[in-house]
Amino acid sequence: MNKSDCKEMEHVCASIVPIFSTLDTDELRKINSLIQKKEYAKGTILFEQEDPANYLYIIRHGKVKLYKMSKNGRKQIIRILEQGDFLGVLSLFSDEHHSLSAEALVDTGTCLISREDFKNLIRQNPEMSLGVIHALSKRLSYTEKFITDLMLKSIEERLVTWLMLLAEKEGKVTPQGILISINLSRNEIANLLGTTTETVSRKLTKLQSEEIISIKGSKTITILNKEKLEALIND
Repeated sequence: MNKSDCKEMEHVCASIVPIFSTLDTDELRKINSLIQKKEYAKGTILFEQEDPANYLYIIRHGKVKLYKMSKNGRKQIIRILEQGDFLGVLSLFSDEHHSLSAEALVDTGTCLISREDFKNLIRQNPEMSLGVIHALSKRLSYTEKFITDLMLKSIEERLVTWLMLLAEKEGKVTPQGILISINLSRNEIANLLGTTTETVSRKLTKLQSEEIISIKGSKTITILNKEKLEALIND
């Protein structure tokens, strides 16, 4: 692909989504013609559970948290979505309402494909179905692991596993260690890991006192000793 092609492809949202990986450039451009681009400021709700599910959402940039609200008002974060992730596909197939709510953790850009346009794409490109099945299988595997971790791992192990995952996905290597940015509040981290805010703060302080991590403010953590951190979940 030459430079001009690359420049054009920068604006093809579908090109960053795994379920469209089997499509060629022309087909991707066709999908792009169906897409509506929408920006959400940090803290904006994309949709709430029980809202009609009319669109497939693709994360073009930014981060989105998916969460479930209980009847007593407790919020359980289910997953954090990033560039290239998509949401809403199950509801599109089952003609149901959204079962979860979605909120922008940072300023976020999305691409929206309507329910009917997406179904037509599947009919016209049957191989896309395999991409959808593969992506949903990965999500199911993630969900099973997440539930297992909540049931079997200690709070410290869950926290360490989460930090290691962040370091692997988006950590920046510096002379001091691996720098990771946290877009969640302490309360949201606790909610994600199935514990309390106080416990998260206490565990992070303990890791810092042992010189395994360094905390700067509430949004930045540097992993100073990756080997010691990994040892906490491998013992």
